[in-house]
This record gives sequence, C-alpha cells and structure tokens, in this order.
Amino acid sequence: MKKKAIFGLMTVLATSMSCAVAAPDKGAAKEGAKKYDETVLIPAGKFLFGKDKKEVNLPAFVIDKYEVTNKQYAKFNLDHKYAPQLANFPVTMVTLEDAKSHCEALDKRLPTEQEWEKAARGVDGRIYPWGDTFEPDKAITSETDFEGHPPQPLRGGSRPKGKSPYGVMDMAGNLWEWTASYDERYSILKGGSYFDDQDYAMSTSRLRSIPEDTKDYFGFRCVKDAK
Repeated sequence: MKKKAIFGLMTVLATSMSCAVAAPDKGAAKEGAKKYDETVLIPAGKFLFGKDKKEVNLPAFVIDKYEVTNKQYAKFNLDHKYAPQLANFPVTMVTLEDAKSHCEALDKRLPTEQEWEKAARGVDGRIYPWGDTFEPDKAITSETDFEGHPPQPLRGGSRPKGKSPYGVMDMAGNLWEWTASYDERYSILKGGSYFDDQDYAMSTSRLRSIPEDTKDYFGFRCVKDAK
C-alpha cells in the first residue's frame, strides 16, 4: 500500500498538471448514447461466492451499471471540482463515508461484498466478468496501453466487451470500489484498478483499507433493494 500511495500522489500531480488531456478512450464517440444513471437488476437466487465457490443465496437488488461519475458526484457534493472533459469519468479520491453519503442522497446504499461479486461474475463461478481467461481488451488494468498518457481510470463503459453476465460495466479494473463489508476494522473494496494487474481484476479479489483512506484508484457504485 505504501508503494501505491506514492504512485497515487504522482498520478494526481501529473493529472492536475495536464487535466486538459485525458487518456485514450476508444469508445468516447458513443458517449452520448450512454445513460450513466442506468441501473441493472440482479435477480434473486444462488451464486458461487469467493475463491472456494461457496454457494450463497441473495435477494434481488438493483446496481448502478457504471461507476459513479464526477458529474454525478458533484450533484450532491458542490465542492467537488473537475475538468469538463472528465465529467463522465469515474470519481476518485472518495472515502468510505463520502461514498455512503452519496448513495444515501439517492436513497441507495453501497453493495455488500457478496452483492458486488454476484453482479460481477454471475452464478457460474467464473473468474472474470466475461469468463475464466484474462483478456486485456476487456479490462482497464496495468496491462492496458495508455498510449503515452499517465495510467488513470477511463470513462465509464470504455470496455463494453468486459461487461458482466448481467451487463454491469467496469467490474474488472478501472477502480477499486468501496463495499459495505468489513474484514475486522478494514473496509473491503472490490474489482482491481488501472494500476493493478490481471490477478487483482479477478471477481474474487479484494482489497482491505481503512475507511478514511482516499486514493486515485478508489471509486464506488450504489445499489438498492429490488421492489
């Protein structure tokens, strides 16, 4: 984590110095067709959870299709500033409480680790949202070619081929996402990030962090109970 913290600071500085330039986004031309407030229903039922594929039964819930964006976050957090061209890039540098508060403002909440993982991998125990073999063009990880730009998260939905079995985007790489689950005093994040390699992008991978932590590779999405 110390190494990541140093790298994170360097990335923030680099981004702030050249915020007019975003990393390459091959899907940007279709951005206007995306609805970043879209949600996906995850049906009730059993799925295989964790590396040991333990069978878990969950009630139905609804999850954000994309990670919360800068534009969405600024709606309830007026002090949040961002470059206009980064409006639909996922928000970063948020604490657990920041993420919780945003979800609550929408009458939503953070997903549990189990909910997040079911939305990412479906019911068959696959390793990645798309299957059991890593494919670099389906995730935003350290294997991504940023074409000379500093490594950073990309616009939501930049890797549509990497969607989960339910159609949820960016659940392998891009940003670690806060969940409502804990491991002792540590909060659990899921999904890996642009800074981490393919092993961390596995649906079963998890990162423990103190709730007050903020990183440029931390983001979140919200859920709500299905009616």
